[in-house]
Amino acid sequence: MSTKPPPPPRESSKKGEPPPRDDVRGNLTKPEPGKIVALNFRVPAEFKKNFKIAAATHGTTQSDLLVRAFKEWQERNG
Repeated sequence: MSTKPPPPPRESSKKGEPPPRDDVRGNLTKPEPGKIVALNFRVPAEFKKNFKIAAATHGTTQSDLLVRAFKEWQERNG
């Protein structure tokens, strides 16, 4: 015979019901190829400063520099 009391009843979720399928906005669709979207991540402050300087020195945007650098890295590393 167990001496532990039974667990308390579970509370129902306070989030409510999900929206109807017809009310769901287009947040599940994939963006069309070539569409520009945001990319957000953190880097060390010194890297950010040097990256901005490199882009400005070469007369390009930071986005273009990142895309070019990644393409080059991809070519080297497959």
